[in-house]
Parts: sequence; C-alpha cells; structure tokens
Amino acid sequence: MPGSLAVLRESHRTEVERLLSRAVEEEVRRSGGRTDGGVLLGRARGALDEMAAAAAEEYGAYVRALDESSAGSRPLSSRLSRGQLGTPALAATVAAAAAFGADLTYGTSAGTALGAGVTAA
Repeated sequence: MPGSLAVLRESHRTEVERLLSRAVEEEVRRSGGRTDGGVLLGRARGALDEMAAAAAEEYGAYVRALDESSAGSRPLSSRLSRGQLGTPALAATVAAAAAFGADLTYGTSAGTALGAGVTAA
C-alpha cells in the first residue's frame, strides 16, 4: 500500500506509534479501565494504515519540503565563522573605542569611560 506505515520515514513512524500508544493509554485511563487497550490499539493501527494511504500525496509533499529545507540550511558553525562576524565585531570595537575616547575627552574618569566603552560594545 503506497501510503502505509511502511512508507513513512523511520523517525516519523516512531513518533506516530508513540502518539498512538499515548492516545490509547489516555482513552483507557478515561474509561476507568473498562476499555481493552490492546483491542483499541489494534483497531487504531488498522485505521492508521487507511489514513496514511489517504494522505500519501500530502505526506510526500511534506517529506520533499523537509528535504529541500534541510539541503539549504547551513550549520551554525559556518554561520558564526570569522568571516561572517568580522564586520559586526569591527563595528562594535569602533563604537566602544569612540565611547571611551569621547568620555575621556569630556573629562570623566578612566573607569567611567571604560564602563561606557564596554556598554557600547
């Protein structure tokens, strides 16, 4: 069956099974134990195959979108590399030096001027 659980990715299948088990456990708990969890879980798994078959096209589109988005993303280490952070770091350093220099020029103490420079950075 093209939309069955066999077609789901392993991580998705694991998540579906986990959520299904939680839903059955909750239903058994709400019924006060009068509902047979094994029978209910079996019926739910059977219905799940039918739902997956009906949603095969949508699931395929979802998986393609996941693949495309993961292919275009860069790891954090490359986004925070020296080349990417050079200009912002230089701008912060210049701002800190300007604040420090301006405060010294206006006659504030070196400690206060340093505090202003650190705050500007």
